[in-house]
Amino acid sequence: MKLEKVKMIIAFRWRNFLIAVSVQIFAVCTLIQPALAAPPPKAYVANFKDNTVSVLDAEAGKVVATIPVAAGPHGMAITPDGRTVYVSSDGSSLLNVIDTTLDKVVKTVDVGKAPNGIALTPDSRLLLVTVYEENRVVFVDTSTQTVVAAITVPKPHTVAISPDGKFAYVTVQEPGHFALARIDLADRSVIRTVALEKTPRDGEFSYDGRLFYFTLAGVSSVQVLDPASDKIVAQITTGVSPHYVGYPKGSAFGMVVVQGSGQLSLFDPATNRPTHNIAVGKQPHWATTSDDGKTTYVTNEGSNDVTVVDLPSGRTATIAVGNAPRKVVVQQSVPSTGKES
Repeated sequence: MKLEKVKMIIAFRWRNFLIAVSVQIFAVCTLIQPALAAPPPKAYVANFKDNTVSVLDAEAGKVVATIPVAAGPHGMAITPDGRTVYVSSDGSSLLNVIDTTLDKVVKTVDVGKAPNGIALTPDSRLLLVTVYEENRVVFVDTSTQTVVAAITVPKPHTVAISPDGKFAYVTVQEPGHFALARIDLADRSVIRTVALEKTPRDGEFSYDGRLFYFTLAGVSSVQVLDPASDKIVAQITTGVSPHYVGYPKGSAFGMVVVQGSGQLSLFDPATNRPTHNIAVGKQPHWATTSDDGKTTYVTNEGSNDVTVVDLPSGRTATIAVGNAPRKVVVQQSVPSTGKES
């Protein structure tokens, strides 16, 4: 009997011990879970007159950091893994390389005087930079962050790379010789040009590469070009002074920022007809859209803020940033910090 009683006492105490340990493990896991949760995606906004980049918490809708960069931040690009943001500074000769886990510039690359537009190849191995004052487009190897090639293009402004990575269009702003220059990326050469009557502003491929949209100074419409023929096949009516234009993956709409009316104008890509307008801030400059195609971020150069647009509902929110925000990029995936277990 005494032996049985001892066994019962031991079993009872062992059960209580296991319960206590389980409770403690649950408590610890509950405490560390927020720390191990993936951080929210961030958006990066280049403030042209502040020489800074504002870092936005895309979920909370607020600025969480400010990064000093070289004078006149102009073009922006972000790697698909969300780890690196490139910013060209046309008040200098520098390309800024930002580490998004640190949110600071970790390197600068001298690419030539007044770099404007930039774009990454789909595999992220090369970054194209238009160097306006030196009449060339340079190729930066992203593995070494060094310039590996350059080709002559007069007064290049923006650059867009086809989704298949085979070629790019560069907007040429040379007075009297306005054009789109088509670059073969394998040969790293200009293979032909499309002459234009007006100064080209921005140009972007549709997400599937079937069409190329671009805007012209003084023209209240978007030009729709067929890359297979280099011919303009349609025009989309807009308000005064359209600038950025694009048709992002996952979105039911194409979109263009209209500076004169302060609107994000949406259009039907199938018919090339405008559908509706969404009021944003003053003098909108650029836009980028989340990977699911539901949220668009519009920079408003004239009101020093960013309008966050929920495309399905049309609802908007405003986030104050720095002075004269122009370009914006958003993380489509959040890089690991290496602290998770």
